[in-house]
Amino acid sequence: MGPKIFTVKEANACLPAVEEVLAALDAARNRIRKIKGKMDLLEMLWGDEVTAESNPDYKEHRAYAQELDKAAKEHEAVLDRLKDLEVTLKSVETGLIDFYGVIDSRLVFLCWKRGEPEVSWYHHLEDGFAGRREIEPQYKAI
Repeated sequence: MGPKIFTVKEANACLPAVEEVLAALDAARNRIRKIKGKMDLLEMLWGDEVTAESNPDYKEHRAYAQELDKAAKEHEAVLDRLKDLEVTLKSVETGLIDFYGVIDSRLVFLCWKRGEPEVSWYHHLEDGFAGRREIEPQYKAI
């Protein structure tokens, strides 16, 4: 079975769920950065010695490592939610999402970027973001 093919209306109806997942993804990424920053500081202070049980910061570093592992699993679970929505995340930083769709009898990506009010653009599969074109009104009504 191939990818889900969205109409423009279906893609727009999916945006609230996509926004929710992107917000959860932001939170997970921020948590990972924060934990990693704490670990980096301890590693900068102690080098490889931080993993020695005799090191005064060993337990703290180990706790951060466990926390980081848990946060990474949560991050993966959030990414799985996007897969469940059957959308394609093109850029985490900009919140760029593609939905498979059909324009002029051709398979395309309906393209949406975080902050845009609706799905108003598409591009051919081989063109990428730089080849975005505005969706004509007759396709928005479908």
